[in-house]
Amino acid sequence: MYQSTPRNTVTRDVIVHYMLSFSREKGRQPSVREISIAAGHASLSTTAGYLRRMVREGLLEKGGQRNRRYSVNLSAIPSGKQSA
Repeated sequence: MYQSTPRNTVTRDVIVHYMLSFSREKGRQPSVREISIAAGHASLSTTAGYLRRMVREGLLEKGGQRNRRYSVNLSAIPSGKQSA
């Protein structure tokens, strides 16, 4: 299987940090639209692409109703980056 280097680690870090802080504050996972706004993406498909790649790499898990919710896989995040 071809393993590529992550494209933009800064954006990935922004997404993970946002998801952790959002879920801590609101008690639920953010929607793709909310993640897109936080990451500064003009297109939902750009955000969806990042989320799909992050699921493939093990950083995120997908689940919930109709399999639309994403959550951070804390075991895949280095311990220094888990605090939001």
